Amino acid sequence: MRNMQTFNGLFTKKIENRLIYLSRMEKPLKDKLKIVKYIPKNVANILDVGCADGSLTIALAKTFPDKIFLGVDLDDNFLDLAKEKAQGLKNIKFEKIYLRDLLARPERFDVVIFCSVLHEFFSYGEGISSVLKAIADAHELLRKSGVIIIRDMILSEYTKNANLKCLEVADKIYKAGLDITKEFEVRFGKLNNIYKINHYLLKYFYQENWNREGKENYVPVTIEQYGQIFSLLGMREQSESYLLDFFKDKWKKDFNLTADEISEFKSTGIIVAQK
Repeated sequence: MRNMQTFNGLFTKKIENRLIYLSRMEKPLKDKLKIVKYIPKNVANILDVGCADGSLTIALAKTFPDKIFLGVDLDDNFLDLAKEKAQGLKNIKFEKIYLRDLLARPERFDVVIFCSVLHEFFSYGEGISSVLKAIADAHELLRKSGVIIIRDMILSEYTKNANLKCLEVADKIYKAGLDITKEFEVRFGKLNNIYKINHYLLKYFYQENWNREGKENYVPVTIEQYGQIFSLLGMREQSESYLLDFFKDKWKKDFNLTADEISEFKSTGIIVAQK
């Protein structure tokens, strides 16, 4: 079985165009900062896993100048950018280290953040087992009453069997005639339920980096599955999900979808669990 270090090295190699990747990651920064409301006031140390160029980590460090931040990633170029952008900030550092290797060190954290990264653990690792390992490692790295915050593309379990309005939506997608639609269906299955259509709608327009994006499972773990993981770890969990206006407007424009047809789809899930 491929270990986590091999997986992380593989993921680093998968990024064909770092500028495209970073541009995409930075666009929703304002929305990513919604996790601020879930960071307790009386915490001291915060870990950001998969920090890339540090945009989110730096924004959080500026928001909370009295807290210490560590951003970890495995891409040297990303980390060089992060360190350059963080110059002058004394409450933040960036490091190339595997999440599991942090367990050998004495430091522990009040908050561990996974922002738009666990679907990549799944896609480039060993599926759900890689996600489980990452969350379990984060749990071990937490101090008493510590918090794990996940922000990602997360759908509910019921969407896998729900198909209301799906025929109409799928028909509009097929009529658009995008070449990548067939490739998506070969990899993930026909657009016959809310889960698959929602997944397609979240990724079809990333064609400039499709060699990478097309292979990723954006929505591999459901809200309910995350809930089961945290329950096994004895953590109290809460979640919310919503649709960003950007996606809503784009889907209306690109496929002529109505507000009613879009109503069941989501773009973002936030899950917060306390030890």
